[in-house]
Amino acid sequence: MQYDLLSRLKTETAECHTRLENALDLMRAEWPREDYVALLEGFYGYVAPWEDAVAAAMPAPLREFFGERRKALLLASDLALLTGDKDRANTVTKIDRLPAMDSIGRLFGSMYVMEGSTLGGRFIAPHVAILFGLQSGYGNAYFEGYGLRTGSMWNTFRETASANVPPGQYGVAVDAAIATFDGLHDWLGNVRASSGATA
Repeated sequence: MQYDLLSRLKTETAECHTRLENALDLMRAEWPREDYVALLEGFYGYVAPWEDAVAAAMPAPLREFFGERRKALLLASDLALLTGDKDRANTVTKIDRLPAMDSIGRLFGSMYVMEGSTLGGRFIAPHVAILFGLQSGYGNAYFEGYGLRTGSMWNTFRETASANVPPGQYGVAVDAAIATFDGLHDWLGNVRASSGATA
């Protein structure tokens, strides 16, 4: 049976997706504010260089499509608000080893992970707003992502991925998605350990 791209991505990354989700445990009831800040710093340290790498490799006709999906600035604004330091993001250590972005399949495979996270963000954003007394979009803007447009943005991503990734690259798309999930898992785990963040 021939699966379409998104079905393969969902099925073949399920295990590493669950591993990352369980490790982060973003819906936990108790969460020190400093641990939340450390997590956002970790995300910024991965997302900012990842976005730059994808933008540099994305074919010209798809650059606008990707450009409106960049979220590093949301993380920077969250960090500025939560710490009172408008330059906090500039002090964050950034990852220097990312999945290969040398084909359209790999680009969309890696994007699948980041775009898919916006779906979970719909639940995480209000949760952290309650935990830390935040106004919507202030301190949780990254997790709010596209807000009311989340569903339509996800559908557009699915359609664009399916239209641009040829079947011959489905395998490398899956490989890139797994590498992105695992890279995030290892990077955020190291950030939590170095910051002394509690589980």
